Amino acid sequence: MDWLGIGVLIIGIAFAVLVIFLLKPIKKLSDVLASLQQTTDLLPEVLDDVTHQASDILQTSNATLGNVNEQVNEISPLFHIVGDAGEASRKLTSAALDKTNTLKEQTGSAKEFVRREKYEGIYGLLSFVFFLSQRRKEIKETIPVTKPS
Repeated sequence: MDWLGIGVLIIGIAFAVLVIFLLKPIKKLSDVLASLQQTTDLLPEVLDDVTHQASDILQTSNATLGNVNEQVNEISPLFHIVGDAGEASRKLTSAALDKTNTLKEQTGSAKEFVRREKYEGIYGLLSFVFFLSQRRKEIKETIPVTKPS
């Protein structure tokens, strides 16, 4: 044997040792790949199941949204009624507030009249009532009366 043959023999022995050394990891890799194959074989079924469940959920949510829309359409007139009632009460409250402010101004001037004239007791009360009646007559004269047709 010459040197070339000895070199090839050493390379062959090293390769055989390497193969024996790598045999265990390659076997484990083979087991992992077999397990991966089983998992990927089940994947289409799992994906179909998930897709079916997602479709069911979407259909259920669409039905729920349809029911909610129907209920909102049914209750919508009630909200309009409540809004109209609120608007009417606001107008009534505004009118009452205007009347109250007007009366407050009128009684304020009557109070000033009593203080200026130094009326006290029953005499002051009588003069206050007289002042209010005179004031009422003045208001009636300034407000035009319209007759219903």
